[in-house]
Amino acid sequence: MRNRSAFQRVQAIFNGYKWRISDFAWRRYSHVLHLFRLLRADPTLRTEHGPRFLELQSLLTEFLVQRIEGDKDAKAIVGQILNVLRKCDEITYEEEGTAEAYALLHFLDRFHRFQLIFDQLHAARLMPVRGVKHVDILDVGTGPGPSMFAISDFFRKHLPKSLESSSSNRFHKDHRFSIDYVERSSQFRNWLHHFTEFVNYHSPSGRSWQVPFHHGTFWDFEALEFNRPEQTWSYDEEGDQVSSTRVKRHRFEVVVFSNFLTTKDQARAYARQIENCAKYLRNNGILIVVGAKASSPKYRAVYEEISKIVLSGRYGNRRLLASCELVDLKTPVMSYSWADSYGTRLKQLISTVHASLQAKLGEALPAEVDDLLKNAMRPEYSKPIEWELLVFRKRARPRHPPSTRLAGHS
Repeated sequence: MRNRSAFQRVQAIFNGYKWRISDFAWRRYSHVLHLFRLLRADPTLRTEHGPRFLELQSLLTEFLVQRIEGDKDAKAIVGQILNVLRKCDEITYEEEGTAEAYALLHFLDRFHRFQLIFDQLHAARLMPVRGVKHVDILDVGTGPGPSMFAISDFFRKHLPKSLESSSSNRFHKDHRFSIDYVERSSQFRNWLHHFTEFVNYHSPSGRSWQVPFHHGTFWDFEALEFNRPEQTWSYDEEGDQVSSTRVKRHRFEVVVFSNFLTTKDQARAYARQIENCAKYLRNNGILIVVGAKASSPKYRAVYEEISKIVLSGRYGNRRLLASCELVDLKTPVMSYSWADSYGTRLKQLISTVHASLQAKLGEALPAEVDDLLKNAMRPEYSKPIEWELLVFRKRARPRHPPSTRLAGHS
């Protein structure tokens, strides 16, 4: 078999990762070969998460470069980079270029964070993968959606296979789980639609991400309702149009807050909504809160306020006894490094996008942004990437267990 083409050799190796590339156009060959070379050169990425991380990094890079070189205003993207870093609590995320700037700085990093988070929660037997026919997930303030991409990968891997999810069509809906989100920024919703469509079409593995494009049910967290009245229309026997109202109930096994609650005042203002997120979890459901380390006085106050709200909530009713508990995690502070294999790929993303911005803008690229990006992609840059993880678990049981018949009685 020495006469096999380079493409065939690459394909044979990628089949070891169960990646399908044979049906891809020839223009994707260099893309796949590049990923193969990375995996061959760096054994630490030949793990459960490495190939998928590299795949998404390559797709994100290509998507951002296309936007910079295409119809998106590169100046608008550059103009939002400092705002995303320094004024994240103040901007509306409706400003043009915000979604691209945020994705450049945070998407891939937070995707990998959630790869690690879901691994830890799964090891602690907190993720709902046993005895559940269907899992419903809600991502609050999803932004460009990194946690949704990671949780889609997680449940595709860990939930039992079903007949409905066995289709070879890369765009099929997986009936084992569904993801919904809360996001009021139209910039992020537009990003989610176009980016999800792009990666699901171009992914070398052929494995789609079940992310709901721009169709997230909930817009404003302040107006979040888990029992939503919906009006439907039909026709009576005489052909007249009549309306009826029904209540659609939204219940979840997993609710995620990823860098959404960033100030104590914000958490306090959303106390009712936070409590409801816990209240409408199903039994053994989990509420995940991710943000900066609690060693920061700012975030310590945020986490204390969230804990007070969740733990003091009233979750029972006339039929159920229910409560929420704070899970004692072995490693609430998690990290990886800008110097490891994943951090190195973050630097490569920034380096490629930086080069694209330089080519597009030339001297119009602001010096402060130029210096910031150059600093982040330096080979010697090795700052730890750290975050804090809080998990609350819902417990519920019937207030009055069903009575059982006595033996011998009919």
